[in-house]
This record gives sequence, structure tokens and C-alpha cells, in this order.
Amino acid sequence: MNGSTENKALVYTVKNLCKVCYTCVRECPVKAIKIINGQAEVIPERCIACGNCVKVCSQKAKVFRRSGKQVLDLLHGTDPVFACVAPSFPAEFSEISDPGVFVGMLRKLGFKYVIEVSFGADLVAAGYLKIFNDPQTGPKITSDCPAVVNYIEKYHPELANCLAPVSSPAMAVAKVIRKKYGKDSRMVFIGPCIAKKSESDYFDEVLTFSELREMFGENGVLQDNSDSSSFDPPYSGKGAMFPVNHGLLQTINKLEGFGKGEVITAEGKPKFMEAIRDFEAGILEGQHLELLCCDGCIQGPGMSKTSSIYERRKTISEYVKWKMAGLDAGKWKQEVDEYSDLDLSRSFEPSDQRLSDPLDSDVEKVLLSMGRKEASDMLNCGACGYETCREHAVAVVEGLA
Repeated sequence: MNGSTENKALVYTVKNLCKVCYTCVRECPVKAIKIINGQAEVIPERCIACGNCVKVCSQKAKVFRRSGKQVLDLLHGTDPVFACVAPSFPAEFSEISDPGVFVGMLRKLGFKYVIEVSFGADLVAAGYLKIFNDPQTGPKITSDCPAVVNYIEKYHPELANCLAPVSSPAMAVAKVIRKKYGKDSRMVFIGPCIAKKSESDYFDEVLTFSELREMFGENGVLQDNSDSSSFDPPYSGKGAMFPVNHGLLQTINKLEGFGKGEVITAEGKPKFMEAIRDFEAGILEGQHLELLCCDGCIQGPGMSKTSSIYERRKTISEYVKWKMAGLDAGKWKQEVDEYSDLDLSRSFEPSDQRLSDPLDSDVEKVLLSMGRKEASDMLNCGACGYETCREHAVAVVEGLA
């Protein structure tokens, strides 16, 4: 992207492109962006890798760490490489009517094996069903969205013990591959999520769909010159519904509810944050949360398609119907049972990034310096990237603005 990248941050600013329009500041859910030396720079330790700033930056100044070159190096090596494909792939590659052709394109690029991560979702769903049906576990928050996990660990660390101790589908399928094909298997996760790159401990590399599209183009891989092929086993079932809202609940045939022991779903920046605040305040006492940072993974920042969310949902639904129609249920259950003893547990590491509330006197001094003396002076226009003049003043005291 830019040869002068001086850090290894997951999301960062290309400095010569930033016009300081404050859009990224406004859209960052955790205020992990500060204005310094006339540039809007990401604060790595505060960033949850949600990708909002990347999506909204009209100047393409907010970018994320790319992995295309590293993946090509893997593919040109001597070890066979697994492509672990997220279940949202039909929404990204909707122009490819035959899923087998998409698999063939991955093989033409150099991947020896192509596995659907949705099998990991099948395994994880069983773990969640057990949690949701056990009144002794206490209310839990789903942990399959890495941006949500990052947010809780950094900004609600007291809730880290409420995160479901269950591997994400990607982590689960990585464990399956190591058991089935060998512990030294080389794997690349491919999906719609920037935050998934923070799960790179489980994979050799992590690619977004937009990066994969670039690799197809740069290496001359087309539908027309690729043979149709099948995914490699194990084959997945309804876990393919995970990327849409209520996807987990649909996978385990459970409805959303608002009674004790029921599950509330929330997707998207304002909704998932509000749900966590209400959960922490005890307003949702006894209820579980199914949370996604984006409006479903089909809206992830690592996707390049511009189609509507409804078209993407339709594409996923049609793929799942086609998939389930051809599924050998007996074989699928046999494979699920084969990995029933697989350790899919995980733990979390709180890393409190909350800032102490500044003194009112310090905030008032900043407001005065901004010419905000009376209530009528508080324009609260949002042009600075903060919803209110007072929030802007607080950010100045905190060193963020």
C-alpha cells in the first residue's frame, strides 16, 4: 500500500493521504484515533480492529495490514496450504454462480486444500446450545466476533468472564484441520473481517476477501480458466448461516427471546455497544447476548462488494438452501461426532484501555478556550468528530484531540 509504513499496527494511517476530515474520529466506536501533527492517527492499543475507519475514509488514508505477499510466499513454498474460507464467501463472490468454480479458483491460485469454516461453526454452535440450555452457566456473551471480544477486553474488562469460553468458528476449524491433517498444517483464513487478523496465532496468515480479489486479479485467476472443484472434508451444515444476523440462533434452531435464560441479538456499532452497557448495568439480568460488531459478517470491512445488505442475505440464504439440499446428514453427523472430544475452550485477557474521567475544571478551561462560555455556544454540530462540544473538550484533556 505505502512503502513507508513504519509500524506493524493492524489498522493505520497513510499520512500523505489524510485530509483530517474527522470522519474516522466520528465513526470510531472507542475513540482510538487522535489528531497529531495535522493527521488522524490510530492508537494501536485502543483500536478494536472493527474497520469502521477503513470503510468510511473517502481518501483511502485508513488502511489495514495486508497479507497478500506473505500468502503468495506460502503458496510458492514446499508445504501444502489450506484455505479456510469464511461462510460469508457467497455474499462477496456472488457473481460466481457455481461455488465449485470459486473453490477451483483457490486451487488454481495454489491452495492444496479448501475447507469451509462453517464446519467450525457447526461445532461451535453445539457448544453455545449447551451453554444457553444450562441454567447454571450464568448469562454469557458470544465470543465469535473478534471485534466484540477486543471491545470487551479493553473497555468492559469486568465482563471478560462473561464472554462464552468457546472458540470462534475459525479457531475451531483450525483445530479440526490439525487433528485431521496433521499438527504442522499450513493454513490461511480468508474472510470479511479485519479483526480476524488478531486471531493470526491460529493461522499462518489471514486474508480479507478484498485482498483475495486482488490476488486473483494479479495472478490471472478467472472463472473462465478455473475448473470446478469440491470443498475438502469435513463438510459443513447449517453453520453456513453464521454470517447473517441471528445466524447462530438459526443454526441451533433457537428463537430470540427476552425472558430469563433467553438470547438477545444485537448487530452493528451502536446496538452491540448499547446491549453491552445494559448487560453490565443489570438491565438484561439473566439474558445471554449474541453480538456482532458489523451488521452481520456479510457487512465486514474486508469485503469489496457494494451490493445491499438484503441482497447479501438473500445470497447466503440461497447458498445454505442449496447446501442443505445436497448434504449427507448421516455423514455430517458422523464427522461432527468425530470431533466431539476436541477442546474448543478458550480464555480471555482483559487489557483495560479506559481513560480516567478528567476534572470538570480542566474540561471547563478547554471549553472556554474554544469559545464555549454559555449553553447557547454549545453547537454540538459533530464537525470535530465528537457528538458534543463537551466530548471534544474531554478528548482534548485526554490528549486525543
